[in-house]
Amino acid sequence: MKDFFLLVSLIFLMVGCTQDNPQWYKTKEDAIKYGLEQESSNSILLAVEEYKDETIVFFEQDQALGVASITDSEKGFSWYRDQPLTGFESDSSYSTARFESETKQGTKVPILAGKAFDHNITKIRIPGGNNEKILRITDNSRLFYSVNDLPVDSDKMIPIVE
Repeated sequence: MKDFFLLVSLIFLMVGCTQDNPQWYKTKEDAIKYGLEQESSNSILLAVEEYKDETIVFFEQDQALGVASITDSEKGFSWYRDQPLTGFESDSSYSTARFESETKQGTKVPILAGKAFDHNITKIRIPGGNNEKILRITDNSRLFYSVNDLPVDSDKMIPIVE
């Protein structure tokens, strides 16, 4: 319960970013570059994934996870983020959170994210039969993340120590 309270507190402390007048760019790559610069000079691109014809961008900023999307229209491409950054604190070896990020077009993207505090943990395995996932842990911030619309019980997540 303490971990949940800390996570919720961190989420409320971090500021979300919405855009009423977005900047449009000719390419998706330019929109990502601009979006990261708009977030902070120390934002780090972690991954770009496609989900239901939407481009989802995962990035790190000040040890927290950011999730944004790239809006595609006849005007070009634009960065959009509806959620605050997600930070993690815990007394255990890792902490997780599930949330939805919504794109400008209204697609709800289910996100599973967390942070490994034990530096011996190198990956997180999410059992699921044919849908098993292995999540890589980032080197610097120790974050892990995934677009994940499968039901996941955090007790069944298995930290991999190598």
